[in-house]
Parts: sequence; structure tokens; C-alpha cells
Amino acid sequence: MIDLIGERSCPARVDADNIDYMPMQSINSDKQKKFILCLVPLTLLLSCAKPSDDTPSAGSGRYLYVASGACYSGNGITTFTNTTSSNLVYRIDTSSGLRDAVVADYNQSPAQAGDTPVGVVDIDSNYVYVLIENTTTPGARRVEKVEKKASGARSTFSNNTTAMSAQLRGMKLLSTGDLLISKSSAIEKITAANVRITQGANPFVNAPAAPCATSTTLMTKVLTMSSGNLFFLHAATSQNRFGIVSASGYAAAADCKSAQSSPNASSFPVAAVYDAVNTKLIVAYGGSATTTDINSIYAYSINESTNAISSPQKIYDVSLYPATYPYLLYGITEMTLDSQTNTLYVATAINTSTTAINYAIEKFTYDATKIGSANASVLTRVGSTPFYPYGSDTKCISSMFVGN
Repeated sequence: MIDLIGERSCPARVDADNIDYMPMQSINSDKQKKFILCLVPLTLLLSCAKPSDDTPSAGSGRYLYVASGACYSGNGITTFTNTTSSNLVYRIDTSSGLRDAVVADYNQSPAQAGDTPVGVVDIDSNYVYVLIENTTTPGARRVEKVEKKASGARSTFSNNTTAMSAQLRGMKLLSTGDLLISKSSAIEKITAANVRITQGANPFVNAPAAPCATSTTLMTKVLTMSSGNLFFLHAATSQNRFGIVSASGYAAAADCKSAQSSPNASSFPVAAVYDAVNTKLIVAYGGSATTTDINSIYAYSINESTNAISSPQKIYDVSLYPATYPYLLYGITEMTLDSQTNTLYVATAINTSTTAINYAIEKFTYDATKIGSANASVLTRVGSTPFYPYGSDTKCISSMFVGN
């Protein structure tokens, strides 16, 4: 007898001579009985099958890839560490806001104790690179190549212990296939053939002179301009700024093209995206206060020919929440811009605590034409709640990108 009580109840067997929900007079031959015998179990099997949380679902085909590892929200804010972070790489459907699949779990084998993903970048339609920090076992720091699917295949691309000799912060993939890796003390370059590129005996970018910086502490992020020159974020006290460095790296003072100090001595650059179409660098600042300019987002005009930085425009300030901005952005850890849809994703703390915090991901439409004239309208929140709410997989958000 077929059990039809409850949608999750599936039969152990089907008896075609005792199908009580179908009039038996409609079954006129043994062939029809055999057909039903085959058809009903198949139909029930398909209807009862329930995909697991890690089974990719039919969606938009575009995903927000997220690394939930150790992160930085600005000086004075205590975030999750390599041992307390979620330590996952997963993807979220950009249309539904639902998690589609966990691509890599660094809490279990083949991960090593202390592994935490701090960077994820798009290689192609099949793979990503994941940058793995490990303060427990520094020799375990590495870059993995990971397949874009639930529990995807993983292999080590690089474990250059010299290049990864300090705390890893972020990663940028160049069009050549080379990688730029920011760490606390410098920026390293590793080619697509896994060869470390140096400037003499130094890392690719190391101790740039003023105005870029005079300290190598806390090189938090690295990005690139259309010209190939590099943006870097620098978060050391009294050195909190972003700068532009030559595409060939830093070997002499002339390789520092320009720099911009943070809007407040207590605000530190934590994340940035480059809008190459409108030549705007969008920089998020963080710190342990809700006063003006500490937790804020600025847009800067960039001259690709001269490397000049100009026209700073504030497009968000937590001190104006909720009067001007009906959403909270505090202790931002990462941002990514989907240039196909002019959508900005921002990973932010859900409250203004400096210690007991969790994170969520907000989604905004981004309108560069309003920069300078209607700054409060540059970002328009999508929905009335976070795009991806806080949970066990958002401790912390260290890296994001949008891809297939």
C-alpha cells in the first residue's frame, strides 16, 4: 500500500494490485499494471528527494563567492580569529540571497589545524584560488586551487614560505594569471607558474616611501587600476591611507605615484573596490567609534594617466544612521562591486559593539552619476533586511567576488 500521509513519507514498496487512490476499473490489463508499478515508485522518488544544503540549486547562474575567515574591521574592533571564524568558502545566489553550496570547509580534512580562508578570487568558470592564513602553523600558509562546486576538489597552488612569511590579508588575480598577495608587512607577487617575483632582495612592494607610507605594518588589501598600477590599503596608526604604486612594483621612491590619508586619524581603510568605468575608488574606513568619519565610505576620483587622487566625496557615514541612512554599516570587512549590474556588496557588523560582533552582507545598487551631487543616494539598499543575514557561516567575511 502506498503511504500518502505527509510529503516526506516515501513507500518502501508499491503493489500495483492495491493502489487505492486510483479506480481499479480503469486498469484493464496486466501491461497497465506493470506500467503503474514502474511509474509510481519513480514519481514518488523524484517528489521525495530533498537536496542537502550543499547541493547546488537552480538559480540565476551568478553567485556571490564568500570566504568567511579571519578579518579586519579597523583598529580597536576585535573580530574573529583563525580559530573562531567560520572558515568556509561558499557561494550565494545573487537573485535569491540563498546559500547555494559550501565550496570548501576548512574545519575538516584535508584542512590543517588553524587554517582560515582570507582571500578568494575567480580563475575561470571552473575554479577559484583561496588564500589560506594560519597563525597556528605559519608554514601551512598557502594558496589552493578549488573547484567551483559543493565540496570541490582542492589542490595546493603555492606554499612559498618566503612569500608567505607574515600574516596574510588579501589577494588579487591579474589578467596574466599572476597573483598579488597582501600581507602585514608587504605585497608579494607570484606568477601563474608559481614563481616569486621580487624587487632585488625585497618583496614586490616593500616599505614604500612617503607619501605612500613609511611603515610596512598592516597592508590590508591590494587592487589594480586599468593602467596596471596598484592600489594598496595601509592601516597602521599614523600611516592610515591608501596609495598608488607602479605596476612594476616598488624599487625606488618614484614608484610611489600618489597617496591619500584617511579622513580621520582614528579611521583605517578596511576595504575598497575600483569602479574602472567611472574611475572611482570606493574606500571603506573602520574604527571603534560612531563619530564622524570613523566608520564611513568615501569615493575618490582617479586620474589613470597622472595617478592623481582628487574630489573625495563621502557616500556613507555611520554617525548619520538612522537619520540619513536607514541601514547600519559599521566595522566593514570587505566589499565587492558587480560591474555588470552596478551592484555593491558590503560585509558589515550587525551592531556597534567592538568585541561581541557578528557580520552580515548588505546589497546595494550603485549609481556613480550621483557622486558629488547626491551622495546620500549613491548607494540604495536592496530590500529592507540584509541580503545575507548573520549566522554560523558569517564569522567573519574576509573576501568576496561575483562570478558564475
